[in-house]
Amino acid sequence: MLRDSMMDLARCLAERGRYTVAPNPLVGAVIAEDGKVVGEGWHSRAGEPHAEVVALDGAGEAAREATMYVTLEPCNHFGRTPPCVETILRAGISRVVVGHLDPDPRMRGRSVGLLREAGVEVEVLDDFVFDRQNEQFFHHMRTGWPFVHLKLATTLDGRIAAAGGDSKWVTGEQARLRAHELRAEAGAVLVGANTARMDDPMLTARDLPSSPPLITRVVLDPHLTTSPESRLANTADEDSVVVFAAESALDGREKKLEERGVEVVAAPGSYEDMDLRFVLEELGGRGIKGLLVEGGGETATRFVREGLADKMTLFYAPRLLGAEGVPMIGALRATKVAESLRFSVSDVEKIGEDVAVTLYPGVAGEEERVHRAC
Repeated sequence: MLRDSMMDLARCLAERGRYTVAPNPLVGAVIAEDGKVVGEGWHSRAGEPHAEVVALDGAGEAAREATMYVTLEPCNHFGRTPPCVETILRAGISRVVVGHLDPDPRMRGRSVGLLREAGVEVEVLDDFVFDRQNEQFFHHMRTGWPFVHLKLATTLDGRIAAAGGDSKWVTGEQARLRAHELRAEAGAVLVGANTARMDDPMLTARDLPSSPPLITRVVLDPHLTTSPESRLANTADEDSVVVFAAESALDGREKKLEERGVEVVAAPGSYEDMDLRFVLEELGGRGIKGLLVEGGGETATRFVREGLADKMTLFYAPRLLGAEGVPMIGALRATKVAESLRFSVSDVEKIGEDVAVTLYPGVAGEEERVHRAC
């Protein structure tokens, strides 16, 4: 069917912005006349032209009386770019097929209404595949919290480090590059204090074909042990660093971090039980729509146990470390198999010598089983 093939093309065009567009949504657009593509575009980066505008520029006069296929409802408000609805009307588009309504409170069908009032024929598919494509944007708009994507690199027997804490490198270079892509896709990355202290990571997105957006780097550090000499602190003027510490830990040590450009936020809860919901509320309020949680095991366990992981990607390396190794997930308080947490497998991919398994919480519904590759 022509409509479906054009929408698939628009969806695949949108994918070209996956590692550069955060915190904006992925959007692709195709303009066709008599079954022939006359213009196409995608949104590549916040502040740059939207997919609809790029496609219209490519089509030129051929856009008049043509059909636009777009994955997400066109915007009708001024942001960093002008409203797309006005541009579509000026171009003379006669029909618009929309993959999914925009959940942004300023939208939610308003653009569809404006187009119809102007005499444009509009078809809205509300296909789940477009919801899934923009899962972190949709989740943030619906909840106000960032979409939490938990990533772990583990051995076949579920160990993320050797007994002494050594975790370099569990997986191969290609899997590590994919992790950098996931950071760029999310726009923010979070680790626990132990990981920050032992690995001294930078948590940036490196070695990608296109420059990613600035990454917000977050540390859960109840005791405020992050060193002012760490690589995170020393690069805080490049990509922002936010450290969440228990209120009782703020005894003046935070000033040295703040001098480096690190933002220290007092979080409620005890040293052992920091309020993760407060953390997500705080990050969501800053406009962070995606959050890649990279662990380690204690942090991962907290997010899983409290039902705050919206997605998981497990990178399995063909190695065994045995019972002495550090487990990827700690105690979940399940005493029977029936009490175990359930996940559905969305994708399995071989990456170099490793295998990436993507999962979502719970048992997938029929619509979630649909997977259309580009």
